[in-house]
Amino acid sequence: MDVIGYTFYEEELNEITKKLQDFKNALLLDLVVLMDDGGRPISYAPYTDTHKPLANRVAVIGAAVVGAVDQLENIISSKRNMFFAGTEKNLYVQMVNQRFILSSVFSHRVLLGSVKLMKERLSGELRQLLERAINRHESKVVRFEDLVL
Repeated sequence: MDVIGYTFYEEELNEITKKLQDFKNALLLDLVVLMDDGGRPISYAPYTDTHKPLANRVAVIGAAVVGAVDQLENIISSKRNMFFAGTEKNLYVQMVNQRFILSSVFSHRVLLGSVKLMKERLSGELRQLLERAINRHESKVVRFEDLVL
């Protein structure tokens, strides 16, 4: 069981999803996921049922990576951005703030510099929405068995 200390209204989630979709389309990314530090997806793009299982996995893995780097913080001075190059796809993880993480999955054809630049702008746009959700001081309890992985 976990207590989540933020809430989003439906119109805020729609706005976040639109921003993620615009970011994904502008750079021709495969998948963009906004998650909290506990690995719970907030939203993702493309927002389709077929992408939901992958978005859930990326959210859990992204939060685990950030948590692992937290433990190495005395060696690594900053955990704000992390890049992982795969054989077919790349993963770029960025902290939006202390509570939320943004991950992008993309092919080698997409330039990492473009992803970094556009993601910095997107993070700035999302921060206000995310802070608003946190500042409501509303919380809810989530059971592990309620999460679909």
